[in-house]
Amino acid sequence: MAGVIQKIKMKDYRPSRVNNFDLIRILAASQVVFGHSVSHLKIEGFLFWLQKNVFIFFPGVPIFFFVSGFLISWSFSRSPLEVKSFFYKRLLRIFPGLWICVLLSIILLLVDFQGDVIDLLSAKSFIAWIGMQLSFFQYYTPDILRFWGVGTPNGSLWTISVELQFYLALPLLFLATKKSKWLLIILMGLSIISNYFISIANQDIVIIKLLQVSVLPYLYYFGIGIASFFYYEKIRKYVESKFIYWFAAYVLIIGLSSYFNFNIYSYSVESPMSLVADFVLAFLILSAAYTAPQLSEKFLKGNDISYGVYIYHMLVVNFFVQRGIVGDSWYLAFVYAITVIVAFLSWKLVEKPALKMKKKL
Repeated sequence: MAGVIQKIKMKDYRPSRVNNFDLIRILAASQVVFGHSVSHLKIEGFLFWLQKNVFIFFPGVPIFFFVSGFLISWSFSRSPLEVKSFFYKRLLRIFPGLWICVLLSIILLLVDFQGDVIDLLSAKSFIAWIGMQLSFFQYYTPDILRFWGVGTPNGSLWTISVELQFYLALPLLFLATKKSKWLLIILMGLSIISNYFISIANQDIVIIKLLQVSVLPYLYYFGIGIASFFYYEKIRKYVESKFIYWFAAYVLIIGLSSYFNFNIYSYSVESPMSLVADFVLAFLILSAAYTAPQLSEKFLKGNDISYGVYIYHMLVVNFFVQRGIVGDSWYLAFVYAITVIVAFLSWKLVEKPALKMKKKL
């Protein structure tokens, strides 16, 4: 493998470092916050309409997966022989913030637990849950924790497990893509097929539940990102400063899917229109990253709080639900405000200092 990777000419894979990906990720995280808040806080009226008819067509998680495929491939390409270094840097990005989030989750659960706190702390299922949250199995929730909020302390974290699986698979995906574009196409095809059959299978079957939180059905999202990175020099003229055209194309697809009653806003590949929508959305995101690319730095000033917004928001939502603070549109503003504050503190005090440790490698 090393011999093949050494032959890769990295000069061919250098998109501009001035881009809007940080801004795109915070918008994607905000969409997830909006959708979960409207649903779990039982918010109706205009905000409910906005989620159902507009924001649902810009799903944050698939956008995260596509952007991750592009950016992580870019990161790996800088030092493809240093696989250990790559994993070390990825873990520094994921786990410090995640561990603080899990600690906060434990504190909130202990505060709201109605029984003897010692019973909760000594429960094997609770200890197992902590271990899984801190490692690679964030989708697990024992029955003892179903009392809190919506029944899952932080259900959004299932994507962390998927992301970590993608990191493990990337070196092989990177090599496969370099050796033959058809290998990546075949893998993406298998992912699409598995996605479809998993979506129509009996959802109560354990193996189906596990496959739903594996990288397999979502690999094609990452694959679009990987392919976009590898062939960026060939596609750049079609995406850079072309946001308005891709946006118009995507709006057209939304209109056609609504007219013909195609569902294009789930994580499942339910029709060919779903695939077309996913690919066009991916190119819309890539074009947004390289249209007026200074916007991200202008608005965010280098503060990347998107990860914090994503991992902390359900703790805030569950805190509200647990106390019956639901049914008012203003609660959405409070959820956003608290989430952003916590995410900013996490970025400044935890995530950013952890990222600086990359230089010590």
